[in-house]
Amino acid sequence: MAIDKMKKVTVVCPVTCSHRLVNALHELGIVELTDAAAQLDHPSGALKREEVSTEDCDRELQKLNLILSLLDVFFAVQPSFVEGLVNPPLIIERHELDHALHKFDLDKLYVSASDLDDVYRRTDRANSDALNQLKDLHRFEDLPFRISDLQKPARVKLVYGQISPDGLAVLRADDEAARLLAIEPVIPGQNMRKNGSGGPAPAPKKGQPVRLLAAYLPDDEPSARKKLAAGGFDEVALPELPGTVRDHIRELKEDIASLGASMQEIRARVETEMLPARRTLKVLKAFWDSRKGLALARGNTANTQWAHIVTGYVRVFDVPRLESAIQQEFPSASIVFEDPAEGENVPISLTVGSLVTPMRWLVAVFGLPPYTSFDPSPFLLVNFYLFFGICFSDVGYGLMLTALASYIMIKSREFESLYTFGKLLLFAGISTIIFGALLGSFFGNLYAPEYLGAGNPIQLLMDQVTQLDPLKKPLIALVIALGIGILNQFYGISLKMYGAIHKGDIATAVCDGLTWLVILPGFIILVATGFAPVPAAVLRVGIVMFAAGALGLVLTQGRSAPGIGGKILLGVMSLYGIVGTYGLTAFIGDTMSYSRLLALGLTTSIVAFSFNLMAGLLRPIPYIGIVLFIVVIVVGHLFNFTISVLGAFVHSMRLIFVEFFGRFYEGGGRPFKPLSFDSSTAMLKKPARP
Repeated sequence: MAIDKMKKVTVVCPVTCSHRLVNALHELGIVELTDAAAQLDHPSGALKREEVSTEDCDRELQKLNLILSLLDVFFAVQPSFVEGLVNPPLIIERHELDHALHKFDLDKLYVSASDLDDVYRRTDRANSDALNQLKDLHRFEDLPFRISDLQKPARVKLVYGQISPDGLAVLRADDEAARLLAIEPVIPGQNMRKNGSGGPAPAPKKGQPVRLLAAYLPDDEPSARKKLAAGGFDEVALPELPGTVRDHIRELKEDIASLGASMQEIRARVETEMLPARRTLKVLKAFWDSRKGLALARGNTANTQWAHIVTGYVRVFDVPRLESAIQQEFPSASIVFEDPAEGENVPISLTVGSLVTPMRWLVAVFGLPPYTSFDPSPFLLVNFYLFFGICFSDVGYGLMLTALASYIMIKSREFESLYTFGKLLLFAGISTIIFGALLGSFFGNLYAPEYLGAGNPIQLLMDQVTQLDPLKKPLIALVIALGIGILNQFYGISLKMYGAIHKGDIATAVCDGLTWLVILPGFIILVATGFAPVPAAVLRVGIVMFAAGALGLVLTQGRSAPGIGGKILLGVMSLYGIVGTYGLTAFIGDTMSYSRLLALGLTTSIVAFSFNLMAGLLRPIPYIGIVLFIVVIVVGHLFNFTISVLGAFVHSMRLIFVEFFGRFYEGGGRPFKPLSFDSSTAMLKKPARP
């Protein structure tokens, strides 16, 4: 359970074998290729990179991407919640790859898809234009005149816009405005001044702007517009349309209906011609992505006049397999293995046992460790499941989570990432059951006599196993949560020491690790005196530990600073956490963060209790009470399960990534990516080994 040891490998074969060699390495899938010319850096400049071309791959991928994009337009596949989290790859059988390559007519389908794509794009563009026009015209639909009529008068200027009722009153009261302007409110659906009585148009509703048509002589335009502006008139530009707006809207709606019918015809053809071939198209895309990667990998190889050179990394346990394959297929080739140089950016591969595999997934989310560090995956087994179990802490929800996890694992045995995620949920569910039993929660208090009857088996069992009810004794639960936080921080500091010793850096282990393990217990004892009586002997031990740890930190934390004064000053500042890797303030803050364990556990229980209470109030209703009771219980607990499991997962990861990893771990390692067909999106199923 550690970072896999790597070897640098160099393979030299006759130049005539260059393509065969890279193809063989691609088939093996155990070597990550590196830039041979840059690695070897031959002084004579005799090494030349292999010239590669990806035109064939790009051409096929362009065809596939067009067809798949057209399919996604009409038949998009929505991933499930779990698939969205882990993005499982496509598992490809060898026989379906052979069928896709040799019996599937991609060119014929591409021609049809290309024509359909052109028609779809034109139709979609026309439909969008019509919808935009329709949206713009709706505000003019009720105009009682033809817009084109406003441009007809040659001796009069007509403008349309809006004005407030007060502004209209100002215009009507202005004699100069009356001389320059003819104004008429526009009444929707009526001809101007034809409102049935021949009198003035009805007044608009109070506060609403008035739509207004104004007329003036061209010679009076500057003065007329000045008067309109003084009244707050806001001109509205009208579209240039023949006929009425309503007629044009009707035509647009007819066009949209026709375009919709055309879109349905395109959809029907896509469904008939392309949808059945979707998986085959994905298989071909995976193949050509792999071939493109293979072509680009050839660009990392180098040639001399007579030899072809490949360099890369291989895991130590794969060395015999690689050596055997090269000797068997290329007898004239030579292969050399060597250890990576110090400071080299070596790719990271983690091999862990089945139990630890889910923790490797968590580490990968945060970031892989550097090659010279150690794999933290095994050290997460206890604290992550502990945090998750306390945050969720309900037997019923734990049973639901284990059932969901088991289903995911059964359905995803071929998908490593999804299967690993299911295993993580399974172990988390078991932890949830354990802590739910210890803290006395089974769907909240659903086992209580008022719900399942007095003396029911679940109540009898819960009464036997419950050790602490955090709702009744929250202070004790809080102290336990903070105690877990303190122990977890000591655990992280201990791992910092382990990592430093692993690198041979004893000074860091002592100065940045051991000193904190001395001062912090003393600090805790001193703080405890403010809350409870502490025995004198314990207090003396605490004072000694705090003083010794503080002295050690003051003398060592500023060891990189110039001068005695600078070293001591930085040492003193490090006690508070202003500089350095840690600090007493950071310790206090991180410890308080673990109170979220209590908060989330209480939240899960309280919400569950609330749904039980609501369901219990509905139960006495005649005839339908029992139905309502069941509905509220099922829906309410499903809701609480979904919300609480997300909260438990997110906050447990936060306690790991921030409060725990922050003590000792740094990511930054790059994953080992051997040259192969397999990728994050697709994997070729290998035949079972005899």
